[in-house]
Amino acid sequence: MVKVAVTMPAEIGDAAEFLADVRALEAAGADMVGLDGDGEEQRVLMGAIAAVTSRVKLRPTNPESEAILQRLSRGRIVVGLPADETWVSIAMPANRDAWAAVMREQEAAGVTGVVVAWDPRLIDLMRNPEPDDRSDLLMSTG
Repeated sequence: MVKVAVTMPAEIGDAAEFLADVRALEAAGADMVGLDGDGEEQRVLMGAIAAVTSRVKLRPTNPESEAILQRLSRGRIVVGLPADETWVSIAMPANRDAWAAVMREQEAAGVTGVVVAWDPRLIDLMRNPEPDDRSDLLMSTG
C-alpha cells in the first residue's frame, strides 16, 4: 500500500479548523504532514500539529527547529523524505477514480509514498479510496 504525505498551506485562516483537518488526515491514514514555506509561523504551526497528533510523522521545512519539535512530537520528525524509501510528488487527482488509478500505478511502480498538496477532498479519498466502497454513506442514510 502506498503511503501518503500531505503538504499543508503556508497560510491558515482558522487555526482550529486547520488543526482539525490535520487530525482528520491522521485518522484517515496519512503517513506524514508538512507545511509550505518557511518562517516563524510554520515553526509554530508545526509545534501545534505535533501537540494535537500522535502517529503522523512531521516534515518541518527548517531543520533549525528539529530538536524542539522532536521533543514535542515524541520523535516523529522527518527532515526531508526517508532516504531508504521512494517518494514522488503528485498533483491532486480530479476524482475518486483518478485517485485510485494513481495509487495503483504508484504501487505497481514500487513507490513507497506520494506527496500531495492539501485539498479538502483528500480526507474522503483516503478513507474511501475505491469508487465502489461507499458503505460509509449507506450506513449514514439507513
